[in-house]
Amino acid sequence: MTYWKNLHLTHQTITGLSLSINVVYPPEFESNIRNEMRSLKTNYQCPQIFKKEVISIICAYDGRLVNFNQK
Repeated sequence: MTYWKNLHLTHQTITGLSLSINVVYPPEFESNIRNEMRSLKTNYQCPQIFKKEVISIICAYDGRLVNFNQK
């Protein structure tokens, strides 16, 4: 049985919102996901854009969204 890797991301938008995303993904894609996460922009105007970017990367490597929080 393969155990999936956990990834917890936090980000603050330029409007001051704090975002937290938890995802899981198969371990064989760890280096690919880490490389793509480094290419994310540092500033996003809204949380939906950040969430969409992260989810598209994770889903491209068979990962899953666990939870998304916005404060």
